[in-house]
Amino acid sequence: MSRPTDRLPYTPPGDQPADGAPPGRPRLWPAIATVTALGLALAFVWSNPKDAEQQREQRVAERKAAAADRKSYMTSELTFRKAKAHLSANWGWEEEELVIRLDPTIAAPSNYVQISALGESDSQQALPHIPWPDAAEITLPIQDPPQAITLRVALGDEDWNKGDDAPSRLLRLSPEGKLTDVNTGKELSTRFS
Repeated sequence: MSRPTDRLPYTPPGDQPADGAPPGRPRLWPAIATVTALGLALAFVWSNPKDAEQQREQRVAERKAAAADRKSYMTSELTFRKAKAHLSANWGWEEEELVIRLDPTIAAPSNYVQISALGESDSQQALPHIPWPDAAEITLPIQDPPQAITLRVALGDEDWNKGDDAPSRLLRLSPEGKLTDVNTGKELSTRFS
């Protein structure tokens, strides 16, 4: 014998049919998971700058250690007609700058020296009471990674007068201390330490 019932069997709120039955209570766990995920993300963001600063300090320390092992000074003697000059390049790896200097020699006098590279230029000329000019010097930033630099050097001998064009050479200077004449492709003699 079966009993008649006027009630339907129990159905949980999430399993109600889609036939227009009234919706059940919304679930709270997706909202709790979202709030928890946001909290973890914020905690990571707040702690991450410390990690980034430590990584930056570590890279600086590694760069300084590598700079101590690198060679950093190159010199070469250049001759222009009757005049001579010493070209020197000093890589300041820690300061991230390259100082290039063109220094006329006393043995083969000159009246004018000029050096230019990457938009920087310096020139010096002899004065009436000083028989030779001071050294011309430019300071350039070292690119990361270090790149070869094209520079122009000019040297006017004792016959040079203000307003005259001085003989010049286009040179390529590599971070390994190699100095190459761009026009001839010839590698010039250098001392590198």
